[in-house]
Amino acid sequence: MGTEAPYDERSRMGRISGGLWILGALIGIVGTFLPGASHQDVAIVLALSTAVLAYGVGSVTGLIPWEDASLRALAIGMVVTIPVVGVAIYLTGASISYVEPLLVCSLLYAALFFPARWAWPLAVELVLVAGAPLLYDDTAIDNAFLPRYLALAAGFLAVTGVMVNLKRHLVEAEARQRQIANRDPLTGVANRRAFDSTLRGEIEARTGLTARRQSDEEPLALLIVDVDDFKSVNDDHGHQVGDAVLRQTATRAASVLRSGDELARIGGDEFAIIAPGAHGDGAHRLAAAVRDAVSRPEPDAELPSPRASVGVAVFPEDGREFETLLRVADQRLLRTKSKNAIRAERGRGGDTLRLL
Repeated sequence: MGTEAPYDERSRMGRISGGLWILGALIGIVGTFLPGASHQDVAIVLALSTAVLAYGVGSVTGLIPWEDASLRALAIGMVVTIPVVGVAIYLTGASISYVEPLLVCSLLYAALFFPARWAWPLAVELVLVAGAPLLYDDTAIDNAFLPRYLALAAGFLAVTGVMVNLKRHLVEAEARQRQIANRDPLTGVANRRAFDSTLRGEIEARTGLTARRQSDEEPLALLIVDVDDFKSVNDDHGHQVGDAVLRQTATRAASVLRSGDELARIGGDEFAIIAPGAHGDGAHRLAAAVRDAVSRPEPDAELPSPRASVGVAVFPEDGREFETLLRVADQRLLRTKSKNAIRAERGRGGDTLRLL
């Protein structure tokens, strides 16, 4: 789960926790009036159950805003509230309590939602709370509580181990799926989905409700990189060489980027670069560096080094919306490609004249 659960996950944790507390409160209330249950301190049991019910309802409905709490705060909250279950066990018969089996719900909750560094201490606390009747219930041994407790402790620890291991595999699988969903399989850089998400996120960070005032907005450069006349590479050398050229293009472009820049393949032979903080001359120097790196000829190289064209748009000067920035960068890319095509045609004409 990483170091911090996302907002939606913490909200879900709060609701599920509240549901478990509501379940425990209802069991406490109903169980008090069932035959065979301990009827000692009924008023206190009902009062405690009512308080727990109110707490659970507050968590489920969002009156208690657990989604705003950190994962650490949620874990500490569970550490503090687990002894409440211990009190309920004491009030409902100690070694023969009908509330004790509900500890398994808390165990599953802890093992499922918290990372191992919190899940194991919480499991140990639950085991200790479950065994507390051995300290104050004189009839615990006669009620065969000790062997039941040993089996319960072993079961709790085994279930925690299984759940923690299962969750680790699920998190790793989710990370692999996210990697597949957001990476271009040919070049290994981000794909169009990741590009759209990153650029929208960068713009939202600058224009959303939590953004700083407009005069303090950090600039953002968007570069669209296109391999000139890529079709001829495929036609002259084959698609395998074309694929290799695209991989080479991605590698060369990435070699001149800063650590915070994002490179993505957004089309067949088209790449995009999101460069936070770049603007003005800096954005154009970056564009020139990318163009030169991609187009750099290498003697005796096995792959051709085609020319690249780059279009640049800068937030907020050229636009403050996703579509506007993309349109401006595309327009400038097309103008650059047209100029490059004219230069290339003139170069070929000059070569022909020299040959004549």
